[in-house]
Amino acid sequence: MNQQPSGDCSPARRQQCLQTARDIVRRHGLDELTPERLARELDIEAGAIESLIGSQRDLVRALYQSWVEEWQHRLMASAPGLPSDALLRQAARLYRELACSDRALFLASTSSAAIEADLFGLLARSPAFQLFADMVKQGMAERRFRVSADPDATVRTLWAGVHGAIMLEVCGEIDERSGRQSLDEMVTLLIRGLQTHPGN
Repeated sequence: MNQQPSGDCSPARRQQCLQTARDIVRRHGLDELTPERLARELDIEAGAIESLIGSQRDLVRALYQSWVEEWQHRLMASAPGLPSDALLRQAARLYRELACSDRALFLASTSSAAIEADLFGLLARSPAFQLFADMVKQGMAERRFRVSADPDATVRTLWAGVHGAIMLEVCGEIDERSGRQSLDEMVTLLIRGLQTHPGN
């Protein structure tokens, strides 16, 4: 095997590296993802991974960052013009789609590696999550949603519901159709709970 040199540090090469890393995690789990294994899969010198991404910790963080950025890209592309309740529903659906396509990565979200990589911090600081939070707060400001004493806590609680419902599906023996219906029902209940006139 003739390994390729490590000189190419282009964004396209880095993206290829992260896509291969996601494939490794899908097939073998997060514990099997190492810079050395990634280098073998890409048939490049081991030092190239450090040049492209960095250490093991940097690799896991970059992997989660790319996952969050994909969710963000897909949500922001569909967000313009969506009312707040539709945005909440769309954010949850897209998050579920990514979680189901990257089950091993999602299930590792509470592992020490994911905590060290700050997955939830990456998510909370993303423009897409900020859009979601702003829409909830705007709904409160316009009195379409109930005003809470701590809007940030309300946003976190809403997202905990979304994440939890998806985690139940991914961890359990729930088929895709039932999982999708359960998430939609949960989001509907959340929206009704937020509305100032839930019967509407």
